[in-house]
Amino acid sequence: SSRITGCANVSVVMNNIPALLNHLDANRESPTLSLAYASISDEGIVEVSKFLRDNPFVKYLDLRGNNIQAKGAMALANGIKINRSLRSLNLKWNAIGKDPSGMQALCDVLKSNLTIGHVDLRNNRINNVGAKYLGEMLTANTTITHLDLSWNDLGADGGLALLEGLKHNSTVLDCQLSGSKVGEETMHEVAFLLRRNKASAAYKASPNSTGAQMAAADPKTAALGKAVSAPGRGNQAPAAETEEEAPPAEEQPLKKGPQAKANWTPKDSSTLMLRLMMKEREQVLPEDKLFYQQIAEHIDKLLLETSKHKQGRVDGEEREKLSTTGFLEREQRYIKEIRQAEEALQRVISEKEFSQKELAAKTVSLNQLNDQSTSEVRESVVSQEKSAAEEQQLRKELRELQVEKKTLQDKLALNVKDLELLEQENERLRQHVKSFQRDVNEILA
Repeated sequence: SSRITGCANVSVVMNNIPALLNHLDANRESPTLSLAYASISDEGIVEVSKFLRDNPFVKYLDLRGNNIQAKGAMALANGIKINRSLRSLNLKWNAIGKDPSGMQALCDVLKSNLTIGHVDLRNNRINNVGAKYLGEMLTANTTITHLDLSWNDLGADGGLALLEGLKHNSTVLDCQLSGSKVGEETMHEVAFLLRRNKASAAYKASPNSTGAQMAAADPKTAALGKAVSAPGRGNQAPAAETEEEAPPAEEQPLKKGPQAKANWTPKDSSTLMLRLMMKEREQVLPEDKLFYQQIAEHIDKLLLETSKHKQGRVDGEEREKLSTTGFLEREQRYIKEIRQAEEALQRVISEKEFSQKELAAKTVSLNQLNDQSTSEVRESVVSQEKSAAEEQQLRKELRELQVEKKTLQDKLALNVKDLELLEQENERLRQHVKSFQRDVNEILA
């Protein structure tokens, strides 16, 4: 499967074109452009395409999970067509294969591309029509080494179309087809062709090794090696032609016995796979075919481990070289950095002392203000207590006045009532006097 080396797995959501343009501008000189799960629209893919056309630095492009369809794929293809720096293209979790025109545009560009080695097209709804375009692309392409088509609906017909393209391809070393429904027989054929390509790559890498000479001396394996290097000729070359092309044993003497074993290298093991694959083809019984397949797979694993160990050794030597070279330079740089750090430390100490003095002065001022505030608060409390006492006294006097007022009002009411009674009595007496005067007048008359 395709791996984007050194790519930070960052999910940046580009809700609008200005945000996307800002992100592209910020990564203009970066070897990695990650726009995974960024919800990029078709207009956004057009901007990414323009970015690819004009950018000589980007090597790893990650556009997974953006629901890119045919229109976006065609726009992206225009950018890839001009770009000469891209090494890895990650397009998984999109919908490029929903409309075959998208796959057609992308495959047409990849046919002549000379830089991209890793292509990831997992989960892209690619059907048998898209597989046909992929097969045609593999026939012409000479740079892709890793192709991932897992979880696409290729079907049996799509698997056959893809197989036909791989038969004429000598560079693809890894082709993932998990969940693509191509059929078990097609999977075995693809595995055979990938082992052929790996063996051919090792053969070309060291043609003068002991294993390569042994393979070249055998007409069958020599024929397979020639067939791999000629894409248009299929898996096998005609017997007469291979006999003419195979060099005579006298011209390339083979070493035998202990000396041959002593000179045997890990790369020689990969050339032996050429002979194993021919043996596998010759077998009739399924169990015999399976036996040779298992041997070839085991050798594949051994070669992979060997390459990992070699890479680890190279990395270790490089690290050791980096750690031992330029020691004086690093020492001078460290001394300069230490001096700069000391100067910065002195400045910080001076600033600290000044800040401490300023803090002490402000602390004294603060204490004075606190004392003044405390005195004012105390006076305010005394004033409030005094006001409260006066208020209580006034309230008490007011209550007493209210009681006295009520008493006077009651007395006044009694006096008014007595006055009314006296007036009534006076009126009665006046009436009595008038009556008595009348009676006296009557008697005297």
